[in-house]
Amino acid sequence: MNIRKAIFALSVALGISVSLQAQTVSGRLVDEESRPMAFANVVILSPEDSSYIAGTVSREDGTFSLNNSSGQERLLRVSSVGYVTIYKRCSGGDMGVIGMKTDENVLGEVVVKSQLPVTRLGDEGLITNVEGSVLSRMGTANDVLARIPGLQRKKDGFEVFGKGTPLIYINGRKLRDKEELAQLSSEDIKSVEVIHNPGARYDASVGAVVRIRTVKRQGDGFGFRLSGDYNQSENTDLNGQADVNYRHGGLDVFGMVGIARYVTRAYDRLEQQTFADTLWTQRNNYRNDTDARTLRGRVGFNYDFNDRHSIGVRYDIVKTLRRHDNGTFKSDVQAFGEPYDVLSSATSMRSDAKPTHSLNAYYAGKIGKGELEWDADYYSSDNTDRSQNLENSAEHDDRTVTSENVVSNKLAATKLSFTHPLWGGSASVGGEYTFTDRHDDYINPEGYVPTSYSRIREHNLAAYVQYSHPLPFGQVSAGVRYEHVDFDYFDNGTFMPSQSRTYDNLFPNVSLSGQLGKVQFQLSYAARTQRPSYSQLSNNVLYANRFTWQTGNPRLKPTITHDITAVAAWRFMQAMVSYKLNRDYIFYWGTTVEGQSAVTLLNRINHGRLPQLTVFVSASPTIGLWNPSIGAGMLKQWLTMTAAGEERRYNKPVFMAQWNNVFNLPAGFVVNADFNYQSRGNVQNLEMKDEHYVLNIGVRKSLLNDALSLELRGNDLLHRMKDGTLMYFERAMMYDKSWSDTRSVTLTVRYKFNTARSKYRGTGAGHDARGRM
Repeated sequence: MNIRKAIFALSVALGISVSLQAQTVSGRLVDEESRPMAFANVVILSPEDSSYIAGTVSREDGTFSLNNSSGQERLLRVSSVGYVTIYKRCSGGDMGVIGMKTDENVLGEVVVKSQLPVTRLGDEGLITNVEGSVLSRMGTANDVLARIPGLQRKKDGFEVFGKGTPLIYINGRKLRDKEELAQLSSEDIKSVEVIHNPGARYDASVGAVVRIRTVKRQGDGFGFRLSGDYNQSENTDLNGQADVNYRHGGLDVFGMVGIARYVTRAYDRLEQQTFADTLWTQRNNYRNDTDARTLRGRVGFNYDFNDRHSIGVRYDIVKTLRRHDNGTFKSDVQAFGEPYDVLSSATSMRSDAKPTHSLNAYYAGKIGKGELEWDADYYSSDNTDRSQNLENSAEHDDRTVTSENVVSNKLAATKLSFTHPLWGGSASVGGEYTFTDRHDDYINPEGYVPTSYSRIREHNLAAYVQYSHPLPFGQVSAGVRYEHVDFDYFDNGTFMPSQSRTYDNLFPNVSLSGQLGKVQFQLSYAARTQRPSYSQLSNNVLYANRFTWQTGNPRLKPTITHDITAVAAWRFMQAMVSYKLNRDYIFYWGTTVEGQSAVTLLNRINHGRLPQLTVFVSASPTIGLWNPSIGAGMLKQWLTMTAAGEERRYNKPVFMAQWNNVFNLPAGFVVNADFNYQSRGNVQNLEMKDEHYVLNIGVRKSLLNDALSLELRGNDLLHRMKDGTLMYFERAMMYDKSWSDTRSVTLTVRYKFNTARSKYRGTGAGHDARGRM
């Protein structure tokens, strides 16, 4: 399929407009506290035999509309899990506000209604209500996400179990800085939705999506929020931020300034054998200390002309004030089991970074019955790392290895989407264009590794069509996304045709969701891709020591994944089963350097097939003041590879368990005790040799009518967040055990005055490309 055909198909889809001669039935659903009821099932039935005529689901603001084709008097049925089903006579026109009452029989005897964080299936994924539940008192968005079924908190972010790192959106805007999660108060979160199999409107590289929606604050005026963190581990981390907000009528102006100091210590114990003409054995010990200080700022506005049209602009800037890395490295080297050398290294790296700039503009509006959304993004960053490695040898020559790595990124992106009712359902069409330009230069004056000057230039054009239609028991949705990618690679200023690529791919998806009795379910299929990061494509060769180098692979191909996922929810229980077939999966690998058989060159390769099965179940009941959340899962893969001269199987499953406990006590106290476990097993071509046990305990106290909050947390108290992995390469074996100063105590203080969450609705564009930078 070429670009002209795709643009023609998109133009035809954008031109669809249907006017049905029918009576429209509309209205708005609210709960007992007058909050909008989203994703409720609304169906028109025949009053004679209750046969299905038309149906839909309510929107996020609780509104709904559907066509009564004959205009005759019909029966309107409104239902949602946990609420009493409502029947009303209708023929056409506005039904007004329809109030729904909680079904106490459904909630069960042990449920305290005001504390229940209800999880239900929406149009795309599992939605957990936070507002009004115990989760709203947890502290920050990080604390909320750590307690959402299927989400795992890792060292550097979150993962959806079996799906990888998700894209996170806040009010439709892509999360740009993970620090935003630490600064977003849990009481300002309305709901969290986890989408396990994203459809065509999302980039084809997205394996999972988390959408956070905040509470809409009312009123005008000035507000601010101050927050600060003190974290004590082997080192001291400090983080402070001030947010301001002014609202008047449709105008919303906001700003932020924050400063942070992170000092971390990382340890690495590495054993490596290289099976070359000589059997080389290395036993390495490494320690690295990082001292980083950043200053970040944000300013923006959005303006609501009315309830149908909104515009906004947001600008973010991040300046690295300091980034110093200092490491010590000791290596005992043997040849055929006999002592060969002892290497001792002192490494240092200094970063010189220009400010990182991000600019986003958006428009969101309604045209007739349709909704139009447009976003544009610009991003730039420039960073230079200067490093020095003083390598002393007990038996051979000493080396001083210096390097300079200069990386410059530019990105421009825009996307457009339009959604309109069609044939009793809803049709969405859209397109996205992203341009990226990356320069990555690596200079080694001593010539121990090659000096290289590389450039990557990429054009990505995408178009999608998605259609959904209500059924008597739920909804069916289907769509397709087309992506055209031009990837140009330059080496030392010369265009490299053999390493450049052009891709034209179609990524279909289909899903069926509904309700059978009290059980909500969703069955979906989606095809997607995972493109290698720009560093994985680089031909730079990085020097670790005289026996180990690291590089990228410009010939890497994208991974294509076919994903079938089933999700179900019943009362306070949820379950997910997913089967993925990955083709051309990208693995960590190592080869020998031509002419230097003792040197292992670490890189990435593609491998044919990787089937994976994921199963996850969870339960989140509420028993008095106790709110437990229990989850268990398994990740099983089937992989056979030839490595280190043998055929090896990587089929051991990985098991995980979560047991989170929240005690909602009187006088504004909230106590939590969370335990996470992960077993040994195989992931990709790695064998994880260590089990993880992570215990976190915290207590939070609210004062001054919740304006002031104090929180004390103990993190990784058992200090078992340690990774031990065994890897086999072409002619080498490597066992790597790594850990850092994750055991810590954190004190957090927050104060707010007349705060109002920003109504900024920009979603951002080009996020896959930016993530690959």
